[in-house]
Amino acid sequence: MVIGLWSTLTAMKTLPHDYKLIKTIPLTGKYLTTDFLKSAYVINQKNQVLKYDSTGAAIGIYNENRYGQLHTVDATTPFKVLMFYKDQSTIVTTDFQMNPKHLYRLSSVGINRVATACMSHDQYIWVYDMEVHRLKKINTNYEVIYQSQNVKNLLGMEVEPNFMIERDGLIYLNVPGEGVIMFDIFGTYYTSASITDLGKEDLKSFQVVNNNIVFFEDGILHIFNVFEKMRNDVRIPQTDGTKDVKVEMGYLYLLNNEELRFYSLGL
Repeated sequence: MVIGLWSTLTAMKTLPHDYKLIKTIPLTGKYLTTDFLKSAYVINQKNQVLKYDSTGAAIGIYNENRYGQLHTVDATTPFKVLMFYKDQSTIVTTDFQMNPKHLYRLSSVGINRVATACMSHDQYIWVYDMEVHRLKKINTNYEVIYQSQNVKNLLGMEVEPNFMIERDGLIYLNVPGEGVIMFDIFGTYYTSASITDLGKEDLKSFQVVNNNIVFFEDGILHIFNVFEKMRNDVRIPQTDGTKDVKVEMGYLYLLNNEELRFYSLGL
């Protein structure tokens, strides 16, 4: 699955290509993510998560408002999707059909201020605990398996990360105004990409493919290689009010103010 996505990004950087519109879905969404099965997930204005397959057919809906506003969705593992409610430091994981399966009320174990959260490769969860300024990996028994060093001490300032994702043995923690900080799967600091490196200081979310941070801004998809410290820019279809763009194995997904669009890439 990673190889397919990586080849797609490589081709986008080096070859001319066309975008073929496959499906347009009228909706008002505020957050977009995708999975390796080429499904798309959108948080709409009603605080629901709408799931669509690669053809644009609706295949699931998650609707739970007891825990406040949804902050992010992590579909790294489409068979265990993570829903993060920041205001109540609560996480719900769902199955493939978007049925709730596991509830983490983190305040019940003394983790009262969670800035961001994501799924780990072994289907546990990572959270950023604002009160102690550490990443913590937690299993389904609420046990802290690993934790990072104090990030406040690491950066020399108190920060509030807004997005986190684990890919290929690294946890990528986005810190607005600073950049993306990377840790290994044990929570040990590894490296970082500054806002100067990225050319953007207020990232809200991104994809990671083969150590490339992929994000959208101003009509362009940016692909930044963490180790080479190089960025490539790819033009995409233009629409009014484009909010976010994602890429999955020959597909491009575009969320704007009025709709979600599915494109195939003619490479």
